[in-house]
Order: sequence, then structure tokens, then C-alpha cells
Amino acid sequence: GIRFNGPAELLWALGGVGGQALSGPLAIGADFAGHLGAPQVRGVVRGKGLRYENTAFGTVVDALDLDSRFVDSRLEIVRLAGRAGDGGTVAASGYADLSADKGFPIDIRVQLARARLARSKAIDATVSGTLAVTNSKAKGALIAGDLTLDRTRYTILRPAAAEVSELDGVRRKNATPVAAKTTTPAPPSVFTLAINLTAPNQIFVEGRGLEAEWRAALRIGGTADAPVVVGPVTLERGTFAFAGRRFDLTRGIIRFAGENPANPTLDIAATTTVDGLTATIDIGGRAFAPEIAFTSTPALAQDEVLSRLLFGSSIASLSPTQALQLAASLNTLRGSSGGGFNPLGTLRKATGIDRLRLLGGDTTTGAGPSVAAGKYISNRVYVEVTTDARGYSSTQLEIGLTKTLRLLSAVSSFGTSNVGLKYSRNY
Repeated sequence: GIRFNGPAELLWALGGVGGQALSGPLAIGADFAGHLGAPQVRGVVRGKGLRYENTAFGTVVDALDLDSRFVDSRLEIVRLAGRAGDGGTVAASGYADLSADKGFPIDIRVQLARARLARSKAIDATVSGTLAVTNSKAKGALIAGDLTLDRTRYTILRPAAAEVSELDGVRRKNATPVAAKTTTPAPPSVFTLAINLTAPNQIFVEGRGLEAEWRAALRIGGTADAPVVVGPVTLERGTFAFAGRRFDLTRGIIRFAGENPANPTLDIAATTTVDGLTATIDIGGRAFAPEIAFTSTPALAQDEVLSRLLFGSSIASLSPTQALQLAASLNTLRGSSGGGFNPLGTLRKATGIDRLRLLGGDTTTGAGPSVAAGKYISNRVYVEVTTDARGYSSTQLEIGLTKTLRLLSAVSSFGTSNVGLKYSRNY
């Protein structure tokens, strides 16, 4: 028999699970009989106001209540529910069988409703949907389901140092080889994945000059130890700041093809206009080794285009100092530097705004250098307000009518207004 009524962290520490913690009052009363292949158990496991934390992703599930009971060889989860973020919930029910003879069958259903499952410097994600965690002799261990990313923000940080590789099969010289041990059935440690992950919008990516919103339709396979991602991530809207100028993203598709680790193909274009020259940055290739090219209208050489962007003059008239600055800008574009303090990002987080960016003057509207702030009113309604120091302001409204059709409207303080429809579809 086992009797325990105390802090859950005491039992959790015995499991040796790193980077995770479970705390709060937990009560266990159970009597075990039979044998390991087919145990007979009677009892209950209950917790009230528990708190789970994952330090790697910043996941916190609190106000967690557990009501479960042992029936024969099964631990039946009658109720497991908690709070994940502001207004987000996590709930689960089902069973886990302790019988080795049966192959440790599992059938647990998880329901997520705007649950904030990640909250770190790199990623902040809110998720809804269902997951099924199962295990059987016939189909093995599987995690399957359909999830929707309600809101995701990813910040591109400076790459971390390379991890130290572990060498397998190393033994002391002249040591006696260890005899192979006979294996016995054990609970599953690696689960196969079959998860559909969608996001109609509100995947915000920022850092290294990028401020963009994306949508996604991904399929996650492989295993929990080595997940495989397949599918596209497509641009909604965005800007890219480079060399003191703002580029508007006109095309953006990131395609995952199942590599492990993930190394998607890039197809991104950003355009700006300066002194009658329309310059475009094309980013292709793979994420680990992107291929960057400059094009322009009228057509000029790449170094000439960059020189016009940086200094407003031809490359032939650059001074040695300007030539060094030109080389440094290319290195920045290729990601050899980055990180550091991001004042706009800090202000955006403090105000709760979805997008915050600085814009240059616009001769077509008469606006001077201005600031634009955007916010999602609902999943389908996006509002952005732009204003400068001269009294100019404009309001843009975007309403998603269907998955492919959107209504666009804009009104400015100078008396101009427009309404339009935008149709987009992935093939």
C-alpha cells in the first residue's frame, strides 16, 4: 500500500525530469497486488491547485485539478483541468494501463482552448485544438490531433553556441564488453507524431530588421524526439528594415519539406523605392544558407543597387569609408550580426499592440515620417492607425470575409478614402 498527502514536488523530484516542475498539494492512496505483468490496483490520486512549469518554453499551467482512480490495472483520469495563460484552459481525460502483459495501453484525450503553451524570449504561442495520446501493441505509441495557432510571436535571436556532440559506443580500452540484456515490455518512451497545425493569421515574426505576419498549414510527423515538419508558411503582410530604409514585403513563402533538423526553402521578396529606383531584395535557398540577390527597375548591378540604397549615389563615387560600410551592410543582411536592444519591440510589448513600426515620408499622401500601430480586434478584423507629427493620420481596416477573400478600407485625415477586395489562394 502507498499513502501520501503532501507537496507534489517531493514525488516529482524522484522522477528525475529536468527542466520541468510540478508543485502543489497531492494525495495518493493506493493498494497494489498481483504481479508486474498484470497488477491489481485500488485507490485514488487527487490534486487541487497544482502548478506545472516547463522552463525551456516558459509553459505554466496553474490552478490544475486532478481527480483520478485506479481500477484493476488502469489509472483512469476522471478529470484533469487547469489554466494556461489569461483565459486559456487545458483539460484531459482517459486512462493509462500499468499492465506489461497488455503492452501498457494508453488512451488520453486532451482539449486546449486558447492555451498559452510557450512564453519565452524567443517564442510566445497560444494554441487551441485536440490531441489524442494513445499506445497499443498493434499501433504503437502515437500523439495525433488537430491544433490551431491562435496567436504566435517569434523573435529571431542571436544564434546560440553549438552544442557538444555526444559519442555513442565509447568504452575503456581492454574493458570486458557488457553482455546484452534481455528486454522486457516497458512503457513507451518515444511517441510517433501525426499532428495537423494550422494558423489562419497572427504568426508574428520579428528581429534582424524583420517585422512580418504569416499564416501556416503544417503537418508534423516523425517522432517526439525527431519531429518532421511539412507544409508552407505564407506571408500576410510585413516590412524589412535594411540600411536605414524600409522595404515592404511583397512575396513570402517558407516551405518545410520534412528535413531534420528543419531547413526550409525560402522565397521572399522585399521592395522599396528611392530616387526613382525601385529596388528589390530576393531571398531564396535554404534557411541555413540563404541566397540573397538585389534587382532593380531600371536594371542595375547588385552592388550598384546597394550603393544607391545606402548612399544615394553610384558605387564609383564611394569613399573608402563608404565602401567598408557597404561591406558591413551586406554582412548584416546575411545574418552575421544581430540581436541587441529592440526599442520598438519593447514598446510594442508594453502597450499590447500587435504591430508597431516606423515609416518614412510618403509624397503621394503628403505624410511625413510617421508611426503605424496595428491591432487585431478579432480573428478576422485587423485595424492599423498611422500618424505623423504634422497632423496627418489614416486608419486602415481589413476584414476577412472568407479564407481567400478580404475587404480592405482606408480613410485619411486629408480626406482621401478607398475600399477594395483582396483575393489570395495557395496552390
